[in-house]
Amino acid sequence: MTTFGHNEPSPVQTYFESLGFHPEQRNGEAHFYKYESIEEEYRILTQGVGCRVSLSALIELHGKDTLDFLHRITTNEIKSLPQNHFTKTIFTNEKGRILDRVLVLNFGEKQLLIGNNGAQHKLSLWLQRYIIMDDVKVIEANKQLVVFEIMGSQAKSFMTLLCGEQCKELQGNEIRLLTLDDFSFHVIKNSTSHEEESFLIIAHQLNAVKLLTYALQNKGIFDFGLVGEDAYEIYRIEKGILTEKELNDQVNPHEAKLLDEVSFKKGCYIGQEVVARLATYDKVQKFLSGFLFNVSPSSDKEFTILDDENKEIGIVTSSCFSLSMKKSIGLGYLKKDFITENRLLKAVGKNSKQEIFVTVHSLPFRD
Repeated sequence: MTTFGHNEPSPVQTYFESLGFHPEQRNGEAHFYKYESIEEEYRILTQGVGCRVSLSALIELHGKDTLDFLHRITTNEIKSLPQNHFTKTIFTNEKGRILDRVLVLNFGEKQLLIGNNGAQHKLSLWLQRYIIMDDVKVIEANKQLVVFEIMGSQAKSFMTLLCGEQCKELQGNEIRLLTLDDFSFHVIKNSTSHEEESFLIIAHQLNAVKLLTYALQNKGIFDFGLVGEDAYEIYRIEKGILTEKELNDQVNPHEAKLLDEVSFKKGCYIGQEVVARLATYDKVQKFLSGFLFNVSPSSDKEFTILDDENKEIGIVTSSCFSLSMKKSIGLGYLKKDFITENRLLKAVGKNSKQEIFVTVHSLPFRD
């Protein structure tokens, strides 16, 4: 997890502060929530190309047994992952609930896990809990590494400008080591069915500063800029991009619609029996859904969804005011019997207890 404002400032934080930007404290965490304005950063995301410092958990794994170990404790096929390639997998607990969803990058001599914000220490402890005789060493790497996400409608063209044909030719789940001037970094494509094409850049702290400086000085005709967490939150909810707010131990991979990251052929892993049984016996009761608010909520971001008898049938895990749709929207989970497009349902704010109405909406949202 990349955080700012605590202990010794990182080189990236020092660089941002030299540009006149400062992290903001909210709920005990310091992040760069805004650089210019939410509206301008959102415009860059939807019309240009934005660069966001990811808040991901970063864990390096060293040892000859790492791939086999990850194969045994996560949902996807890992042990045959080729060097310089990546895949997505899910850590589930004994009940088949999600601990974290991660990218596994295989660099050969080591592997890197990129997980959700806030999951680093929890994931590190979980890994060490199951290391017995395995040759696997766990290192929390957020102080050494930085992950940037390059996204927006101009992302692919901008990365070609920045890195040349090597980015343009990047295939599938390939990892490329690229060099500019006197510094190097790794690049992968990071796309799902709900997202425009985006890229992740993984770099050591000092190289990250050099890369940011190079990108800002060589953006050419591109509408390139830094994007903070506030603008990104709107963008990701509109796109149906899931974070720790949606992916946690309250849901399983079926409910989160992440079965592409689950292998039903590879055999046992932690939680495998539950995940398989849910599929076999059609026991999944709720699914990920979008919600459209009839009015903008006063303050709450999370809501409980009720049926006509005031029984809980779902939750809104994230919400925002969509700058493109000019309406409040949200992500969450709903019992499957109620998932009908445009169905009207009552929602109650988690803290304010404000009662409003939402309609069921498919993902991603479109204006």
